Amino acid sequence: MEAIQDSTMIPAVSVDVDRPKEKILSARVQAAKLVAICVTAYPGSDKYQTEQAVNNTVNLWAGNFIDDDWSIVAMALTKHISISKWPPSIAEIREIMTEILNPDLITPDEAWEIVSKNIDTDSGWEDAECCFPLPIIRAVNMVGYANLRDMRKNRRNYSGNKNAGLDRIAFEKAYTPEYEREKQTAQLPRHLKEALEQAKYAFAGESRRLYTETQKRLEKRDREKTDLMRYVLNDIELEALA
Repeated sequence: MEAIQDSTMIPAVSVDVDRPKEKILSARVQAAKLVAICVTAYPGSDKYQTEQAVNNTVNLWAGNFIDDDWSIVAMALTKHISISKWPPSIAEIREIMTEILNPDLITPDEAWEIVSKNIDTDSGWEDAECCFPLPIIRAVNMVGYANLRDMRKNRRNYSGNKNAGLDRIAFEKAYTPEYEREKQTAQLPRHLKEALEQAKYAFAGESRRLYTETQKRLEKRDREKTDLMRYVLNDIELEALA
C-alpha cells in the first residue's frame, strides 16, 4: 500500500498540462485516499492486486475527478460500496454523482407519472404546458397530447386491449433519448465537456455551425416563453388571492 500513501510516485496524466501544481498534487492525494478505501472494501479484487494497478487507478481517478468536489466523489463511492459487490468504474461513480448533483434530471418513470396524471384529470395541455420542464414538453409535443390522451382513454376503456400501454410506450420513446443525452452530458468531467465542445465546433462545417446556433436560439426562445407563461400565471394567481 506504499503506492497509495506516496502520491508523488504517480505519473502525470494528460489533463494536468496547464493546471496549477498544487491542484494536481491535491487531486492525487484525494484520489489516493479514495482508492485506498476501494482496496479495503474489495480486498479480493483483481483490480488492486499489484502496485502498478493501484498506481494506474489513482492516476486515472485524479485526472478524471480533478475539477469535481471530492466530498461528492467520496459520497458517490460510499453509496457504490453500500450497494455493489464489485469495485466501481469511473462511469459508475459519475452516474451516482449525477444523481446527487442534478435532482432536476427527471427520469422517464417520473416524467410519465406527471404527464399521465395530467391526462387522467382531463386537464388541457395548453394551460399545463408552461408548468412542465422543457424535455417533457418536447416529448409530449412530439407524440401529440391528443394522441396520448386518446391512447390512454382506450387503455382504460377496454380491458385487455392490444393497445394497452401504448400511451406510456409512445411517450417514453420520445422522452428517453433526450433524458439520456442530458444525463450523459451531466456525467462528463467539466474539462472534457469543454474540450469536446471546442473540438466539435472547430471541426464542424458551416451546416453544423448553423444548426448549433439555431438550436441554441430556439432553446433560449423556449425558455423565455416558459418563463413568461409562469410569470403570467403567477400574476393571475396573486390577483385572484387579492
